[in-house]
Amino acid sequence: MAAHNPITIHHQIIHVMDKEQHQPPTVSESPDEKPIQDATRKLIEDLNEKYKGRAGKGYGKFEDDRDSYPMGNIAEDYFVDRREDFYATSIRMIRHLASRANDEKLSTGGYVVISHFQIENVEYLLVAIVTSTTGTTVQNFDVINSEYLDIAKLRVAGRIDLTGWASGKERYISFLKGQNNVATYFKKFLGCNDILIAKIETEKLRDALREFASSQGLESEAKEDFLNRAHSQLKELNKSGTPFEPSAFANELWPAAPGDLLALLADDELQLSEGFVPDGNVIRDLVSFKGKSKHWALKFDRAALSDGSVEYDKENDRLILREIPDILREELLAECGEDDDDE
Repeated sequence: MAAHNPITIHHQIIHVMDKEQHQPPTVSESPDEKPIQDATRKLIEDLNEKYKGRAGKGYGKFEDDRDSYPMGNIAEDYFVDRREDFYATSIRMIRHLASRANDEKLSTGGYVVISHFQIENVEYLLVAIVTSTTGTTVQNFDVINSEYLDIAKLRVAGRIDLTGWASGKERYISFLKGQNNVATYFKKFLGCNDILIAKIETEKLRDALREFASSQGLESEAKEDFLNRAHSQLKELNKSGTPFEPSAFANELWPAAPGDLLALLADDELQLSEGFVPDGNVIRDLVSFKGKSKHWALKFDRAALSDGSVEYDKENDRLILREIPDILREELLAECGEDDDDE
């Protein structure tokens, strides 16, 4: 699938890291940097689109300890100080990656794709381990085996927002977290500090769920039901101390089309990490209150209690409403004025 925004590829190279589980890696370094071709562009575009669409990413920044986590120095020598060219940088990266993979006995190898590309005004450094598979094709009317890179099974990849890093962005590294601890070595390879602040991540999730409910054009009751069910799921995770996992969450909350919800949760602009335990105070904002009597009906979000626009006076058993909309205030003033004239 082609990228939505055109990609300008500055550099791209592929090294090979052969590794079986419980075995040390063997690296085959590309002898030089190859020229950019149409096939190169398609590979990077497809990889980037696949990466962007994957939920369950971690986000962070370079570790301060550059001796133990040298990727910050490698990137700085290449992109900031221009001390090394792309090829020399890629050699440092593949050797560093092999060292980290050797520390993780269950890790496996593949084709290591390293690319420096640009989308609009933002420059990225992408590193992905891609495995190959054998399919079939037809040549001269004969069916033959054909080996190809299996991007659909992308499991290990990370991306550095070079422009964001240079401009002081708080989090500029992302990586696929995967379903187990095997990918942890790749986070160490990137030198990524992804300390999670559960409250902030939960706030992003809360706002994304509200945005999704609105984007689906749900009626008032359906929207309320969606958010209440989301609250119930997140409350269970909070009570059990279970980390948030986007795929499982989306499949349960929006089973008819979980991919639609996952696409929003995986959006690069949102930068929602997985692995945090939802904050109980934040998720309560998803719940709304409603009630009615013979002469009135009222509905408000929990946030209204937090910001003081709705106050419950429990001693007198009454609700106090503040920040009355202008139109309603004018109508009430007009009504009160009419009553005064009648007296």
